[in-house]
Amino acid sequence: MSVIQGLPTRGDVSTPVVLTIGTFDGVHLGHRSLLDRVIADAGREHGISVVITFDPHPRCVVDPGGCPPMLTGVDERVELLRGSGVESIVLLPFSRELSTWTAERFCNALTDAFPIRRLVTGPGFAVGHRRAGDLDFLRAYGAAHGFDVVTVEPLTRGAAVVSSSRIRDALLDGRLDEANNLLGRRYELSGAVVHGTGTGKGLGFPTINLDVDPGRCVPATGVYAAWCDVAGQRYPAASSIGFRPTFGGDTLSVEAHLLDVAGDLYGSRATLSFVHRLREEIAYPSAEALIEQMTRDVEQVRSFLAATPTSP
Repeated sequence: MSVIQGLPTRGDVSTPVVLTIGTFDGVHLGHRSLLDRVIADAGREHGISVVITFDPHPRCVVDPGGCPPMLTGVDERVELLRGSGVESIVLLPFSRELSTWTAERFCNALTDAFPIRRLVTGPGFAVGHRRAGDLDFLRAYGAAHGFDVVTVEPLTRGAAVVSSSRIRDALLDGRLDEANNLLGRRYELSGAVVHGTGTGKGLGFPTINLDVDPGRCVPATGVYAAWCDVAGQRYPAASSIGFRPTFGGDTLSVEAHLLDVAGDLYGSRATLSFVHRLREEIAYPSAEALIEQMTRDVEQVRSFLAATPTSP
């Protein structure tokens, strides 16, 4: 499996290509359904399956105010695409200049790069400036350049389409179980372990604090049962996302109390895999009341994760 930075030159790829294009944020079940079709068609065509994905998200370039919080960083997205079974991934930098390309210019760049046999898309797919290259355009262009265009109907769950925006809404609303079901795996956040305020340690529940990319979609505030991968080990964790309202905090933090673990992990990189949301974040009348609740939280996390596999 190859990862290519930018479009290759035509001579680099001689095998027929079955291609799909998109941001694929989250690489959720809907994306996997489309990717399965790409892989299957590539096999039938004796070709290779290729995914072109953009970084950054096109909306973050053309409409920075509407930039969505991302479900995956680019490295995580590549690993998920790699795990889907596609044979080649093209990381295409999205820029202001690229956003002004006409549909014809963009398609010319694709056909210059690949011997395309088939383009597989969703029903609302379009390319080019102002999305002028809709499916009608693509089918006509493909007919003139030796490839066909196939659309895959969106996957639905619960009478609604599985989409990145639906998953973001579920996470931000605290519906973690729904988000995980639509992703087909547990939602994850990663970051370097950094120094916090020391509040948890002072309460008897030391935590690691994650420096999460500010562009990531952070789930709703609250307490979560999670698995934490750090320093080459996986630990059960009671994770807190919030502002520490009992102490008048005003800065969002993502932290985790690793059960039965002690040691200096500063500078390590940690990944939280969120399993279940226990409760929302609230302000308690005293530190003592908070300690009592945290004790219950930890025991609930311990019991919940004891009955939960470390991998989904």
